[in-house]
Amino acid sequence: MSGEYGTVHTQDEEAPLLHILPVEETFPQKVKRVLHLHGHRVFITWLIVISMAVVLTLSFHFALLPTQRPAEVEPITNAECISERSWFLSLFLSVFFGAFGVDRFYLGYVFLGIVKLVTAGLAGVWWAVDVVLIGLNVLTDHPNGCHLR
Repeated sequence: MSGEYGTVHTQDEEAPLLHILPVEETFPQKVKRVLHLHGHRVFITWLIVISMAVVLTLSFHFALLPTQRPAEVEPITNAECISERSWFLSLFLSVFFGAFGVDRFYLGYVFLGIVKLVTAGLAGVWWAVDVVLIGLNVLTDHPNGCHLR
């Protein structure tokens, strides 16, 4: 103990803060260390990137399809309009990728698909409602308003 109040002990300042010397890591060791600490973040990031690629691919694919509308629009009387889009595929997309809005993109509701993608299906509520609506074949496709086949 020092006799003077406020004296500085220089021997404490000269000691290194870390007594462990840094070890050079190889690239595989660094990848293993980073994935061990942040593996879930890497997985979630890749899931988001892949889902966005799927959404963009499907939206461009269905946007570029030629519309097959008749030249004359006849009033539909006692006839049910059947869409070219698949009910099973839309249900599959809704169950597995519905939180990202892929089912809405597939059915032609691009704006609602973007809203659903940004809000993650309103925290799952919108996703559950869409699964039920598509499962009961109540939700129609956007351009024609026809029931799914």
